[in-house]
Amino acid sequence: MEQEIGNISIALIRKLNPAMKGIGNDFIMDSTEYYIPDVNSIFKYPLRLDGIIIAVRKQGSATININLREYNTTKNDLILCAPGDILQSIPKPGMHQTQMFLISSDFLKEMYINLNSFMPFFISLKEQPIFSLTDEEVKELEAFYTLIEETIDRNDNFRTEIVRRLMGAYLYKLGSILHRRQPEFLSVNPKSMKREEILFNQFINLLTEHHRKERRVDFYAEQLFLSPKHFSTVVKKVSGKTAGEWIDEYVILEAKALLKYSVMSIQEVAYYMNFPNPSFFGKYFKHHTGMSPSEYKVQ
Repeated sequence: MEQEIGNISIALIRKLNPAMKGIGNDFIMDSTEYYIPDVNSIFKYPLRLDGIIIAVRKQGSATININLREYNTTKNDLILCAPGDILQSIPKPGMHQTQMFLISSDFLKEMYINLNSFMPFFISLKEQPIFSLTDEEVKELEAFYTLIEETIDRNDNFRTEIVRRLMGAYLYKLGSILHRRQPEFLSVNPKSMKREEILFNQFINLLTEHHRKERRVDFYAEQLFLSPKHFSTVVKKVSGKTAGEWIDEYVILEAKALLKYSVMSIQEVAYYMNFPNPSFFGKYFKHHTGMSPSEYKVQ
């Protein structure tokens, strides 16, 4: 399956981090200890993976940005990113270790698990992608992690099939933990939201889908059948930021991911992001980041 332009491939991650274990270009696992600032994490820059990211922090703390929302993570925190999410990690100085899986959408589809049973969790991730686990819950997940790691190390016959089944079991165990800790996810009557919050979530969904082509506030207001004034008031009230600020931040986040990880030239990024020309894109980018696209690309 052809990946969406702008996604970083697992193949590139393995090339940049050859010590990571995995299977082909669809599955990576890693639990390497490293010291900040001696090591530059690949997640230092905004990154979008065509797949899921599952990470359990064992040591260290970091500020994690997922789709422009900031979270502070520390030991025993679980981080979940769905396909298409943009992730950036800013680790604090010190020793770090995270048990992490990067799984492509194709590999996920071939695991033969009932994804419908996970849909409530996937939906909830937009609002809560970070969970604090107990020591016991971390040990439960670690037992599966060790089995998967040992299978990859042994390189047995049917290794890929065994890893798929074990990874499926890991996901079911993870779902069981989340259900145990967050039973409202599967409730037929989830916690009610105010109308303003519903509209804001609809705006974010629209922004995720259309920000590469649409930067007009009027466009998003029209999609929600609101006047631009009322729409802007709702967004500001719920989030503390204007609709225009949200749009600009999503556009810049996308541009950063493309400039850093795609093979596209600056000109190609400009046209892909629906700017009239590279010069306009350059001015827009520098206005919001303080540096030109070429400066950001090589830093």
